[in-house]
Amino acid sequence: MRKKKTAKYFIGRFFRYTGLALFLIYTVFPLVWLFLSSIKSKKEMYNFPVEYWPDNPTLINYEEVIRKGSFLRYTWNSLFLALIVGGAVALLTCMSAYVLSRMNFKGKQGVFIFFMMTQMLPTSAGFASMYLLMSRLHMTDKLSTVALILIAGQIPFGTIMQIGFLKGIPTALEEAALIDGCGRFKMFLRIVLPLAKPGLFTVFIFTFLAGWNDTYTSVMYINSEKYKTLAVAIYSLIGVYDINWGNVAAGTMIAIVPAMILFACMKEVFVENIGGAVKE
Repeated sequence: MRKKKTAKYFIGRFFRYTGLALFLIYTVFPLVWLFLSSIKSKKEMYNFPVEYWPDNPTLINYEEVIRKGSFLRYTWNSLFLALIVGGAVALLTCMSAYVLSRMNFKGKQGVFIFFMMTQMLPTSAGFASMYLLMSRLHMTDKLSTVALILIAGQIPFGTIMQIGFLKGIPTALEEAALIDGCGRFKMFLRIVLPLAKPGLFTVFIFTFLAGWNDTYTSVMYINSEKYKTLAVAIYSLIGVYDINWGNVAAGTMIAIVPAMILFACMKEVFVENIGGAVKE
């Protein structure tokens, strides 16, 4: 017998879908506004009252952005930085997560608490001291310096995330390998790493996007044209006396395309991996 739907049921559904619709508008509207701004002419950009939809959509902003500087070099620098950060953090955090999830040692709880505390601090807290340190070591204006700082900053987050995945791997497999004479490091490479692929993949996605979208660290340390990333190139579009918002919007749209493609192509695997971590 079908249960009769009460007024409380319909009121609940109304507020639920209304809330979801408002959240969707809040989330999607900035992206739509960014795209519409990127296809406006400079005249339409400064029209008042504001025109949400351009009368004559144009791709001139995209053409100008691509023509300015070495666009392909900027893209390659961003891709190189993101791949290095994503790969290094995924591998290093798998090792540190394995130690924290499998081994007992003095101060283990303190290390975990320290990692948790670092996630509560604003990333800008150490900018000044870090820049002074890198300047004295003559490590400014290098892409490797930006990668090193981003990797160090992402290790606590990646470690905490991968602990959940590693706890789901049966310890009996590792014990059997050790009994058969397999060394700890060899066992980690041949047994733990293949089984930890969901965690590696998830951390790689997060840290890849962190490296690709990084702005503050790259702007602070990169000055040379040959080391500029897309984020630095977009920031350079902001002049002292004038800002070409059309070019900035076009450059930003180009920069977020890889992230959109990555999530569109791998969303099922990503959601499945996150679900596995929560389940465990």
